[in-house]
Amino acid sequence: MTISSQTPVFFCHGVPGSPLDAALLATEDRVVVAPNLFECAGNAPLEHLEVALDTAVAQNGGQALHVVGFSIGAMAALRLAAAGPERVARVTVVSPAAPLQLGDFLPDMAGAPVFKLAMKRPRVLRVLTAAQGLLARNAPGVLIKQLFAKCGAQERVLLADSQFVAALTEGMRNSFVAHRVGYLTYLAAYVADWSDELRNVQAPVEIWHGDKDTWAPLAMAEAIKDMVPSSCVLHVVPDGEHYSTLKAVQLG
Repeated sequence: MTISSQTPVFFCHGVPGSPLDAALLATEDRVVVAPNLFECAGNAPLEHLEVALDTAVAQNGGQALHVVGFSIGAMAALRLAAAGPERVARVTVVSPAAPLQLGDFLPDMAGAPVFKLAMKRPRVLRVLTAAQGLLARNAPGVLIKQLFAKCGAQERVLLADSQFVAALTEGMRNSFVAHRVGYLTYLAAYVADWSDELRNVQAPVEIWHGDKDTWAPLAMAEAIKDMVPSSCVLHVVPDGEHYSTLKAVQLG
């Protein structure tokens, strides 16, 4: 691996999502390490990520990395920073989904039905995910249309971008077909209470969040900022939505 002059990025994709989400992030000439979050074993979703991060740090001459997390991938990024501060130089979270226990967020979340099933009816969620898998395999465009039925102007622009549609399609396949168990494992980890881990984040944190995000309300970014004890800067993207904010991020 060739290391650029800038700190390499360790990218934690969305849920649903895939490593191809990283293609939507403007990284200039940086090295980007984008592991598949769903290649996890059992109920330890972060274990393989810690191994991947250790390997990437070693390849960077032992120097800590810039960890970036998108959407629920922000949970992975922040928990990695809390668990191994020596491996993480800084953290950027984009459209982050905060712990549900920090506020009354669900009424403002487009994915609320899925999270409620993950908390209270996981068997029903498994059946739903299997049905989504059939669509992802045979008619991904239908599934994407359903998921973005109520999106705003900026997301509609993205839906005309072939690179964005390719990333979405791969994210659906990765989540609902290839690694369904890993996807469900991450949902279960997300709806559990991981809020106390935010208090252990030592690296400086930047948050990028759109003020029109219907998947993760802006209040989630504010809740994370209030919990993280390290330096934390919140960038609010005017008219930004969930995915369009990922395209708008400027990595320092």
